[in-house]
Amino acid sequence: MYRSFFIIGLSVLLLSACSRTSKEYVLKVRLNKLTMNDIYDYDLVKDVIFDAEEANMDSIKAKSREAFLKGVDELKNKNNAAGAVLLFKSSIVKFPEAKTYYELGNALMEDKRNKESLEEAIKAYRVARELDIKPVYLVYYKTACAENMLGALDPDDDNSYSVISSLRDAFHAGFQDTLALLKDERINSIVNTFPYKALMVELKSANLNENKNGLFELYKQAYPVQLTGFEVSVNDVADSDNKESISYDFAAFVPEMQNTEFGRDVSNDFFYDAVVQATPAYTALVYTSVSFWGDNENGIMPSYTSLVTYDPKGVIIDRKLIACQCSAEKIKTASIKDNKVYVEDLKRIWKEPIDKTPFDENVVEKYESQAKLTYVIQEDGTITAAEVPANYIDTVITKDQSKSSPL
Repeated sequence: MYRSFFIIGLSVLLLSACSRTSKEYVLKVRLNKLTMNDIYDYDLVKDVIFDAEEANMDSIKAKSREAFLKGVDELKNKNNAAGAVLLFKSSIVKFPEAKTYYELGNALMEDKRNKESLEEAIKAYRVARELDIKPVYLVYYKTACAENMLGALDPDDDNSYSVISSLRDAFHAGFQDTLALLKDERINSIVNTFPYKALMVELKSANLNENKNGLFELYKQAYPVQLTGFEVSVNDVADSDNKESISYDFAAFVPEMQNTEFGRDVSNDFFYDAVVQATPAYTALVYTSVSFWGDNENGIMPSYTSLVTYDPKGVIIDRKLIACQCSAEKIKTASIKDNKVYVEDLKRIWKEPIDKTPFDENVVEKYESQAKLTYVIQEDGTITAAEVPANYIDTVITKDQSKSSPL
């Protein structure tokens, strides 16, 4: 009997324990963050990027991009390398990206007589390379320049081996413009040395010959190749998250980049889309320009996708705007098949009035087709309209560029 009572009592206790509300403990992971002191610690940089991608920290990335573009403005337009360095580092601390390290290296290298700046530039280029920047030959080439300038500051320290090693990596990664190298005061002192002449013999034996249009060839190589077809859908018109940013070293081939004005509130960035046609007469490339708002991150950011044809020397033959997020309501989509380009203008219909409801709280109900037209890329690279509605008017089509050489 006692045994029966014991079993019953034990059962009651177990049932009572099971019925109690259990506590759930949630492990909060502290995200890794960078400081100015450890921006060259690649392992930590990699962890920070991983954490940010997992957390989908879009606002942090937007602030990082804003600082980056302001840094480009200071470096390219205002010739303020010191100010650019601070902005690039600020961008990296918020969210590290390969292109920011690359431009940081460029800014640091402007201080040609400062050993510490040149050594830091090499560190910045190394992280850019580790982060898989494209095209990587630029990093190797700029590293060689920094190493050569370091050697000039200390004639007793022969670092020609390091310079040649970096140049060799640059050539094997796609660099071909030896004529530009001869004109580059940062590195042209190396060309009279025996190691450089030996490198040229080595490269010629490997069929890596001098190319007078080397910069344009490298610009083309940075683009993904999509010769079988290309499309910009309604979901793609403003998407730049997975695209590679165009280096400002290629501004000669991107007219909008040459004319970019960096204001307090908005800056522009440019992204590679695709090589869509390649013939002996011309190469057709597609790139996108995005305007990033600084003080109004929740607004609709304009983006413009251009189809541009170049002759073999990199001179622009023709250029057309084929897709865009032109405004909150107006967008263009495009698809390219062979030498035909199909463009459609659409009106974006929002559920709520856009002047009363923030975009991040609003939704698109539908897209209404407004007009369609077809372009044809001719054998000479010109882009002509083949099918255009009689009443079609579009004020945002870009003007064709002159055929003067960009170099």
